[in-house]
Amino acid sequence: VGEMRDRETVDIALKAAETGHMVYSTVHTTDAAKTINRLIAMFPPDEQATIRMRLAEILMGSISQRLLPRADGKGRTLACEIMISTETTKEYVRDASRTAGLKEVLEKGSSYGMQTFDQHLVQLLEAGIITKPTALSAASSPADFERTMSFG
Repeated sequence: VGEMRDRETVDIALKAAETGHMVYSTVHTTDAAKTINRLIAMFPPDEQATIRMRLAEILMGSISQRLLPRADGKGRTLACEIMISTETTKEYVRDASRTAGLKEVLEKGSSYGMQTFDQHLVQLLEAGIITKPTALSAASSPADFERTMSFG
């Protein structure tokens, strides 16, 4: 589909997915919760609950990515957040008051292949692929990331 920037494109993508088509698209956001909220916000308030239900049923996953400079100075490496569709993630998509809490679901969902940006940053840092300043600059919450690293 390319980037979904407007209501019409999102609606067409939803309809295609609902009829069994595999739909790949991009949304310029920084994480899964912001992606969900951006898509929902493209619709009028009276339609948003229905769109949440539709999206929860057809969304298979979300991958958010950032390219970061490598510690060895040889190009960039991928840091990503991964959300896989589970009954729990579907509940968080359906309920607007819970969507912001997707980060905690991803943190606990490693057995399903899920991870947050910060979890992946820790892995990249521990493997020596990125530097601590790079990790801090890319962290969702640099203060929380710093605290996590000091306890780790």
